[in-house]
Parts: sequence; C-alpha cells; structure tokens
Amino acid sequence: MEPPDFEATNFTVKPTESAYPLCEKWQDGSEGSVFHLANIFLFFGFMGGSGFYGHLYLFTFLTLGFFCTSLWAWADTCTPDAFLWCLALFAVSLGQLVHVAYRLKNVSFKRDFQDLYNCLFKKLGVSLTQYGKIVSCCEGDVHTIEKDHCFAVEGKTTIDKLSLLLSGRIRVTVQGEFLHYIYPFQFLDSPEWDSLRPSEEGVFQVTLSADNPCTYVAWRRKKLYLLFAKHRYIARIFALVVRNDIADKLYSLNDKAFDCAGHRYDLRLPSYCHMPETELETADVLPKVPASCKMSSPPELSPPLLFTTLPPFHAVGPAFPSMEPNGTSCQEWEQAHNILFHMGNLSLLLGLLIPTTLSLHMILLRLLLATGCGLFIAWATLYRCNMDVMVWNVVFLVVNFMHLTYLLYKRRPIKIERELRSVYKRMFEPLHVNEALFRRLTGQFCNILQLNKGQAYAAEDKTSVDERLSILLKGKMKVSYRGHFLHNIYSNAFIDSPEFRSTVMHRGEKFQVTIMAEENCKLLCWSRERLTYFLESDTFLNEVFRYLIGKDITNKLYSLNDPTLSDKAVKKMDRQPSLCSQLSMMQMRNSMASTSDSDDVLNQILRGGSAGSSLQKSPGARTSSKMKPIEEGMEDDVFLDSPLSKPCRLSSTSTEEV
Repeated sequence: MEPPDFEATNFTVKPTESAYPLCEKWQDGSEGSVFHLANIFLFFGFMGGSGFYGHLYLFTFLTLGFFCTSLWAWADTCTPDAFLWCLALFAVSLGQLVHVAYRLKNVSFKRDFQDLYNCLFKKLGVSLTQYGKIVSCCEGDVHTIEKDHCFAVEGKTTIDKLSLLLSGRIRVTVQGEFLHYIYPFQFLDSPEWDSLRPSEEGVFQVTLSADNPCTYVAWRRKKLYLLFAKHRYIARIFALVVRNDIADKLYSLNDKAFDCAGHRYDLRLPSYCHMPETELETADVLPKVPASCKMSSPPELSPPLLFTTLPPFHAVGPAFPSMEPNGTSCQEWEQAHNILFHMGNLSLLLGLLIPTTLSLHMILLRLLLATGCGLFIAWATLYRCNMDVMVWNVVFLVVNFMHLTYLLYKRRPIKIERELRSVYKRMFEPLHVNEALFRRLTGQFCNILQLNKGQAYAAEDKTSVDERLSILLKGKMKVSYRGHFLHNIYSNAFIDSPEFRSTVMHRGEKFQVTIMAEENCKLLCWSRERLTYFLESDTFLNEVFRYLIGKDITNKLYSLNDPTLSDKAVKKMDRQPSLCSQLSMMQMRNSMASTSDSDDVLNQILRGGSAGSSLQKSPGARTSSKMKPIEEGMEDDVFLDSPLSKPCRLSSTSTEEV
C-alpha cells in the first residue's frame, strides 16, 4: 500500500497577490521636468490669499499647475484615471479664474471714481463690490461746472440730490457774503441733504458757484434712499461721511474765531464773529485734494500683473519638451489607482468648486486642499512608492495647514466685557471693526471710570483738554455754558469730541463748557496722547475714529440748546433729529456768518432759550406728495422718524435775525 500523498490532498488556499501591493522600497529615479514644473506652479498658487486679487493669483497658478499635471499624467503615468482627474481640476480652476476676472472687471472704475474710492471709501474698509453699488447708483456719470457758473442758487435751486466734488473749488455764499470753500472729495450739499427727510422738499439757502472748472458726481435723492433700504451697511457709511463732512464745514467757518488767549472757540457755542475776507479767499493757489487725503500721484486703474515677479521659464522649443520614458503619448494604459488617490482628487475638486462669494470660502478651500494633500501623502507612501510625489504633497500640506490655522485664528471668538458690548454693537461693529481690533483699542490704555450724580467731568476755563477722550457707557450728562444749558449727553456717545477735534495737545487749552453728571454715570476713558499714537499706527481705525467723532459733533449740534424735547426724544436724536424743534444744519451754517457782535449774539440766544422755538414757517420746505417716506426699518441715521411728528418747515430767517 502506497503512503498517501498529503501534498496532493492539501486544500489550503494560497494567498493571492493584492492588486495594490504595499511599498517595500522607493522607486528609483525621479519624475520628469513637467511634473516638477507643475508642482512649482501649484506651490505658488497655494501661497495666494483672499480678496479679488488674491483669488486671481490663486486660480491663475492652479490653472497652470493642473494643466501641466494633465500633460504629465498623459505622457508619464499612462493611467486614464489620473489624466481625467487632472483634466477635471484644470477645467474647474480655469472656470473659477474666468469668474473672478469677470467680477474684477465689474469693479474696475474710471480714474475719477478710483481716486474717490482711494481717498474716501477705501480707508473705511468699504469693499470694491459695495463701492460698485454706490457707483452704479449714480450711473457712473461725472458732471462738470464751468468757471463762475452756479451749482445752486439761494432760494431757487431744489434740493433733490447729494453731490460730491471731484476736482476744482466751489465758493459758498449767503446773500453775497462769503462762508467757506468746498474742496475735492468733500460733499457739496451735505447740510441740505441731512436737514431734509426723504418725504420733504426744500431749496438751497446758500449759493454755490465754481471758482474754476469743476467736476462732481451726484446721486439722485430717491434712488440713493432705495439703495440705503437694500444695503444697511452703505446707509451707515453715508450717514457717517455726510455728518463728518458737515462738522468739517462748520469747523472751517470757525477756524478764525479765537478768544483772547488765542484758543479757538468751542463749536457748540453761538456764532461769535463775522470773518472778513480771509487770505484763503484771495489766494490763487488751488489745492488739488484736501489735507486729509494727499496723494502724490493718481493711482492707476489697472492693477499690475501679479506674476511679473516670477523668473521667466525658458522653453527649449515652441512646445513642451518630449517625455523621456514614453515619448509624447502612451503606448499602453496602466490599471486604475488606489482608492486613496481618488479620494484625494475628489477632495481637491470639491474645494475648487466652492463659490468664491461664500463668506467661508477660503476656510473650506484650505481645509479640503489640506485633506487632499494628506490623502496623496498616504497614497504615495503606501502604494505609489514615489518620493517626489510624497515630498511635494508634504510641502503643500504644510502651506495649506498654515493658511487654515491663520484663518481660524482670525475668526476665533473674542470676549468683550459686558460693559463694552453696547458701545461695540452700536458704534464699531456696524463699521466692520472686528472684535480683535476693538479689544486692542480698549484693552491697553483705557479705563472705565464712574461719576456720581452732581460730579463734574469738566469745568469751563479750568479743566485741561489734553488729558483724555471719553465715551459715556451709562447714565446722562449735562453740558452748560456760563450756567446756561446747552444739551445732554446720553449713553454710547462721546463726551468731549468737540475738544478732541478742535484743540491741539500741549497748548494749555481748557474746556469752554461745563460737563456735569445728572445721573450716576459710567464712562470709557482713554489717555488722549496714547490714543493718538495708537491710532497713527492703524490707518483703518484712525479713519473710523475720525468719522465717528465728526458724526458725534454734528449730533451734538443738532441737539444744541433745545430744552423743549423730552429725554426720550433727545436720545433718539442721534438717529434723526427733528427739524421742527431745532435749527436746521443749513441755518446753523448760515448763522455762523452773522455780522452781529459775538457777545450780543451770545446773550440774545441765551436769553431766548431754544433757538428752534423762534423759527418761522416758510414755503421753502414742504412735504412731497411724490416721494413717500421709506418705511423699512433700515439704517437708524436715515430712516427712523423723530418722536415729534409735527409737519416740518425750514426757516427763511435771515442771518441778521439769527
């Protein structure tokens, strides 16, 4: 009997060879020049940032990189799935590039509008997209005024638009008497605009004539209000710049009013003296731009190319060099790659498909790009056995992870103290001041102080203006002059903004008014000197502060010396003052040119109580039957009605009567 053959009867299944064996050693040699050129392009692309030009830079280099990887996949790897993935990524990158270029074309403006953006809106953080809506509202038209021609005639021209001077110089007069000049990038009719509601009509109380050929841009009143109704942020920006412009105009009238010590009078006090013809009025030199916005040379409209800093790539011939392994085309396609390869490409594709208009676009893009690079590292290490692919993707992973970390750090939650939340929400957040910047502003050199009822914050002719700048957080304060009430200060308003704007440090100037706490008050107080140095280091915050202070000064002038309003009504005056109960800004500007003696004017107004109670009815302003008030609950400074809903009329009182 023969022994059994155990080997023949052994039914143990032999292990089959895996379709994707794990790497045992790295491949010999390196990839071709096209592969490394593609990864160089991708590296520069992943270094791109946010914004229009950042997206343009990013997708331009990604398009070039994926185009080169498509050529490499076709000629070197000879795998259909690699070629199709690279082709899809190239197509998506090219589509995003075209989309960004089209959007950038829509926010390219004429030279005049580009100068306006750089001087006025860019410093306040207004994006090109939002500015494009502002330009579209005026239809991109630039109007001209010949020398000695009038933009508006006193008592005749209707107030139906808001205009801003682009070039030239405008003279403002009332009854033939010179008031002030208007320079480039200042509004022509901001007092008139701010003194009327959307449902009211009125006429100019001053004459505006061109000293030389001028250009300006104008927004129709109704069309601009409709823009405000759609875009709350634009409404806030216009409310800010218009009221700051009004404060600038009133300060230009008050520049020559000094007391015996050589200090400028407080703007809140009555009109002091009439200015004779100044040296500025007779000067022949015309400044090109205001002092707050000097530009050495007009900026170019077309941005410089983003790739000119790169060294040129010199080609050997008119096309790409031939591929060493397989010539210029594949002789035989290889099998499909591992699932990690497909998951990595899918992650890249999803990241590139995210719309650039999405607020979280860059965060999601960096997250998906980093995920894809991580999958490619695993694939190249475990299955491809390719050192070049692994090293390049490690570099890409590090770059994208650093960008992602920075973006997440910028969006980290910032805790703002409970006492400061109201100020931030009311004043700074609507102007896109982020929490981190506000924390820097309030966390280093400011204190929260308390004043008891009846305690003085400042005494006229005693307290120095050099020490501080404060915002009232809680309570109510009263401002008076020589014992006569001027106005109240409520929460979320500057306490000493007129002094901060009109005085210079280290000159020994004193408060010209007395500021007293009528309730237990809490205020946020900065050291003026340290705050000034800090604002000089941050252009955006410096502009925001300047415009907020200008707007606050105008609000104080609106509520000036009017005890007829209740506390509740005065609190809402920051939003929109009532013209029935106070002097309009047009009359306030005109009255500052009064020829009356300063003390006579002061005593007359102090004896007369409320200046607004003596206004006479005039047919110069009436409610419009054509333009209805906008009832949407939009920007507070524009659309909220005053609690005093009496029919409002502008006064035709002459400057002598004022």
